[in-house]
Amino acid sequence: MRRFSEFVANTMRVPKDAVMDLPRLSVCGDREIYIENHKGLAEYTDTDIRVKMRDGIMHISGKELRIIVMKYGSIVINGIFGAVIYENNGDKYKKC
Repeated sequence: MRRFSEFVANTMRVPKDAVMDLPRLSVCGDREIYIENHKGLAEYTDTDIRVKMRDGIMHISGKELRIIVMKYGSIVINGIFGAVIYENNGDKYKKC
């Protein structure tokens, strides 16, 4: 199903995140992150926030972290970011 969704996205020139339910991450400097297509929270402290994604966890670490807005499928986090890491099924996959 995933390959078919990717084929449709490429053929119709539609953004993959819209068709394949992939996360979209927008970072504004080192003070704000906007995440779309999340599946809820796994952890929330002032130094670590873990956001559930379809295939893993988005781990944001830093200082003074807080959730400003949380809606169905989107979340805005601000604070002083140290690292953003995508953990694919428990493994650290990509460090942004």
